[in-house]
Amino acid sequence: MSESKPDTVPGLGFKDKEKALETIKNLEGRDPDYQKLAIKGLIGRAKRTLTLTKDKEKLQNINDAMAVFDEWLNNFEKNNLSKENRSYLPLNAIKALLPLKNQYSIEDSKADSFYKAYNEANGEYKNLRTVASGENESTWDIVRNAELKKLLKDIEENRPDLWKDELPTKEHMQVILWAYSPDASKIKKNVSKFEEKLGSEEKESSEESDWDNKGSKRKSDGDEDGSSDESPTKKKKSE
Repeated sequence: MSESKPDTVPGLGFKDKEKALETIKNLEGRDPDYQKLAIKGLIGRAKRTLTLTKDKEKLQNINDAMAVFDEWLNNFEKNNLSKENRSYLPLNAIKALLPLKNQYSIEDSKADSFYKAYNEANGEYKNLRTVASGENESTWDIVRNAELKKLLKDIEENRPDLWKDELPTKEHMQVILWAYSPDASKIKKNVSKFEEKLGSEEKESSEESDWDNKGSKRKSDGDEDGSSDESPTKKKKSE
């Protein structure tokens, strides 16, 4: 018995109409392009199976399943659902921008857990199709799409700036934490610049902090010297 691939969604099939409907249910909420690819793949396998099957009942059941898939594909194309596909940013792009999460004080425990799962998958986003977001919870690909839908709706309604000083704004960073950006090509093209810019900012901040600490120490040392020295008059009087 062969093991399932880490990116293969279980429970898909074309045995009959009931199985086809179950398959569509299992694909709900996943990346639209993957849904389409999976359905077309099942149709191809079903057609090959038909050429090898002589049992009339089995033939009818498979044809019923294919009818369900054909209707689904027609609706997919009619509603242009491919436009809702949210391509994943590469892991290194998110890592380069992570310092902004702290700068903007973004607190999103669910996004943190998603990033951890994405990182553990070594950036292989397809594997998130079979990684549950919690016990008896949806897989991370479904959770990601649901969260992005809400965030992108807010962006569409409020139309905030996505860039400032050549860096993503807070609103932009909130979707980047879910491995997505409306300006993905710009993000991927400037990863090294982000690393340099954010790294230098961190270094400058650290140096300023060190300088302030040294200044405070010098001032403190001066106070200690002043308090310990006695004036000549006071010293003479004490003698």
